[in-house]
Amino acid sequence: MHHMSSEPPKIYPAHLLLVSNYRLPNDVDRCHLERHLSDTDFEMVFHMSRMDFYRLPEWRRNDLKRRAKLF
Repeated sequence: MHHMSSEPPKIYPAHLLLVSNYRLPNDVDRCHLERHLSDTDFEMVFHMSRMDFYRLPEWRRNDLKRRAKLF
């Protein structure tokens, strides 16, 4: 289980986080892959800012992550 720390999550390029055959780095929070996107990649993937994304209900965020293959 990934423990929460006060350090910000490490940023990775979107293509490494999208569902694929790549093995994810050990420090990636697999339940919250979106946290590891740069702001630019985040907006390209979700077509909205992080602030707007996290204002959405959890079911909607999960649906968007599934559609983006970010789960």
